Amino acid sequence: MIDQDCKVTTESPVGALAALQRNAKEPGDTAFSYSAFIAYKEANSAKRGIARQREPLQRCPKMSDAGGKTQYDNVHEVAIPDLKGFDALVAEEGHISSSADGQKVDTEYTLLTGRKGQFVLQSFINRASGAEEQNRDDAVNALSLMLGRLKSS
Repeated sequence: MIDQDCKVTTESPVGALAALQRNAKEPGDTAFSYSAFIAYKEANSAKRGIARQREPLQRCPKMSDAGGKTQYDNVHEVAIPDLKGFDALVAEEGHISSSADGQKVDTEYTLLTGRKGQFVLQSFINRASGAEEQNRDDAVNALSLMLGRLKSS
């Protein structure tokens, strides 16, 4: 979540029954990604959760982690027309200019958050600048795969 000062905070999702996150890296650390799944008690809690994902995109073109070391800029919402099947979808992209250890980096990221009923799915990926289209394609594929698995269970 993003607080009023545009800082990334860690907090438990309100109304959630369970949450799971899986991290992955490509060999050579050329890409980092994670997928997340949150099961809420009811669809209204999931709706509020995804609304909290969208709101900061309107007011925070720059964000940082709580310690101020990881710096995000050019943060904005994008349209992803080829991703179907969700009740709601938030697509965020931006640039990371410094990492959690304060080192200068030049990476682009895509974060997709989709809601289906009482479930919220997320897919995040970042790579060196110039890979925005590949990031978007990989995030869409991951979120589509997660939704397919959710529907088949």
